Amino acid sequence: MTDSVASGSGGTVGVGGRGDRRGLHDIWTAWRTAPEDRFGVLLFFVAMTIVVNSVVDVGASYGQSFLAHSMSAAALVAALRATGVGPRRRRVVEVVVLALVTVLGIIALVEGFTSLDLPEAARADPLWLVLVVAVPVLVIRRITRHTVVGMRTVAGAVAAYLEIAVAYAALFQAVDVWSSNWLFGQPETSSAYMYVSLTTISTLGIGDIVPATQTARLLVSAEAVLGQIFLVTVVAIVVARFAGERRPRPSAEEGG
Repeated sequence: MTDSVASGSGGTVGVGGRGDRRGLHDIWTAWRTAPEDRFGVLLFFVAMTIVVNSVVDVGASYGQSFLAHSMSAAALVAALRATGVGPRRRRVVEVVVLALVTVLGIIALVEGFTSLDLPEAARADPLWLVLVVAVPVLVIRRITRHTVVGMRTVAGAVAAYLEIAVAYAALFQAVDVWSSNWLFGQPETSSAYMYVSLTTISTLGIGDIVPATQTARLLVSAEAVLGQIFLVTVVAIVVARFAGERRPRPSAEEGG
């Protein structure tokens, strides 16, 4: 027997039954038919990208690389839809991304079920750098054009901020893969890169992993500065507009 509670519109919302499934179906349908500015979906995939990159070593195997990059690919697709990219260009990018994920999945299966000598998985990861860099660029470009700010705009700003950290983590890994000098003095896992990026952009600076080269110092400093610029400009403006629109306006009697 399915429990239900009254909704504000006079209907019922199921708890643990068909109402829950209907709600998810409505969200999915709305995102497919009118995805513009639905940054909540993007924020979910960005958060999942951070979680996956924080708990697995993307460069250790193609299977783990497939898991992490699938989340990044989903975030890019969500960003393309939420930012209103034209259907033709969006479909081209989606097909290319799907093809890349499919190829990576096939390689992961080959790695898991055969003993073939494949190139190191980490060597392929820098190719995904452009994928994660595109997301904050698309989102920032979109939300700065919003004349009316709501929760979707705020969600977009948060998603862009977190995706900058994802992009820098990918950049750290790309530089370490193709450079002869380790940025942080020794080889690190992708989870370490994600950790350094998050603590840097938030200016937490714990100091247990420190830059060991001039390039590393430049990249870490640039991320810290970029993160603060983003907070005091884009996020601050969005939140201020959002708060101003939600503040009740004085009535004619109150205004004298």
